Amino acid sequence: MRKLILSAFVLLMSLSAMADEASKSTLQRVARYVEALGAYDAEFKVKAGDYVVEGEYAVDGDNYYIVLDAAEVYSDGKVRYEVDNNREEVNVDNVDLTSRNVLDNPTRCFDFVDSGYESKMYAQDGAETTIHLRSTDPAIEGDIFLTVDVTTAKPKRLEYKLYDDVIVVDVLSLKKRAERVKSFNKSAYKDYEMIDFR
Repeated sequence: MRKLILSAFVLLMSLSAMADEASKSTLQRVARYVEALGAYDAEFKVKAGDYVVEGEYAVDGDNYYIVLDAAEVYSDGKVRYEVDNNREEVNVDNVDLTSRNVLDNPTRCFDFVDSGYESKMYAQDGAETTIHLRSTDPAIEGDIFLTVDVTTAKPKRLEYKLYDDVIVVDVLSLKKRAERVKSFNKSAYKDYEMIDFR
């Protein structure tokens, strides 16, 4: 009986290791897919409880520009300018290049290869697979679930879970960008209140 239990345990560990390797391989394919785009545009839909809104962002290296509802976010890879057009204010802060949240830093939102995240295969549904990601840094709480098209390695969805809070970001499109990413122009917001958190 003990030998049977031990064999079952070894089999489970072996299957778990295979699943981990499969998730890592899929993450590498996703990274290559996004890297091949170079500078790119994305359209996405955010769902958080009853709140549903569509937005778009553009990425070129560490530079990005996000439009979501009445908000715009600009970044040159060092400084982040978050514009609230309803309140007519601009919050200025340093960029967190370690963030994998698409709403905080879209330049890293699909990059989980050798990035301090453990990965495991979570679900398979037809042509889509979902990978469960968790930071190895105990200071970074929450779980990320990345859904990927198995055939193309195109990212389809990001789901962020922290306690009872769930934010789902559906990736509606990803395409190469021909133009430079829009940068922050202070004169365009000269009547806005500037709040600097740096």
